[in-house]
Amino acid sequence: MFGAVYLALYPGLGTFNGVLGWTSTGQYERERADVDARVKPLYAKYATMDLKAVAADPAARAMGERLFLTYCSQCHGSDARGSRGFPNLTDRDWLWGGAPEQIVETITNGRTGVMPALAGALGDEGTADVVAYVRTLSGLPADPLKAQLGKPLFAQYCAACHGADGKGNPLLGAPNLTDAIWLFGSSEATIRQGVVGGRNTNLSEGTSAMPAWKSLGAEKIRLLAAYVWGLSNTPATK
Repeated sequence: MFGAVYLALYPGLGTFNGVLGWTSTGQYERERADVDARVKPLYAKYATMDLKAVAADPAARAMGERLFLTYCSQCHGSDARGSRGFPNLTDRDWLWGGAPEQIVETITNGRTGVMPALAGALGDEGTADVVAYVRTLSGLPADPLKAQLGKPLFAQYCAACHGADGKGNPLLGAPNLTDAIWLFGSSEATIRQGVVGGRNTNLSEGTSAMPAWKSLGAEKIRLLAAYVWGLSNTPATK
């Protein structure tokens, strides 16, 4: 009797949807809407506050941390220090800019950077020369002759994104090559791999991409951005 009643009310018999029209998707949406309605007043408090002021609020930081652990820690780590291909968010090195409004933009719309493959243009010798020059930019050891030969090649093929001085361009997500921070590693082999094959930051290819989290809504994104900004900055106390 119970089974018959259940199958009449809920889906379970082929394409029959049940009298109640219940679906797991619909149940999830209802539960989510209920939670959002209950917490909306909490988010509303911070909706118009300056992000740096939000970062200084202990309650807001706690909420931001919970959001970070739920949505961001899988890639950036629970301590936000990142891993190979995923940036450390606790330092002041930012691929796309670390101002509060830039962090909001990054979380909202995501980021996809592309390092073009240059093997065809440079050839084996040219690649080795560029790799040597790139290593010298951050003080790493390299063959001085190769580095000298690589400098004009860098100016021709790499400076458009990384800048003539190699300090990068946050408008393009092109990293600074003159510091000691390397997203994929600084070994000769790793740099060569990036130059030869490029870095198409697409998660389906096993490399890093920043997905868009617009679905979280503006209120949650502000709390999350304030928390992330505060990881590498000291918010002014109230």
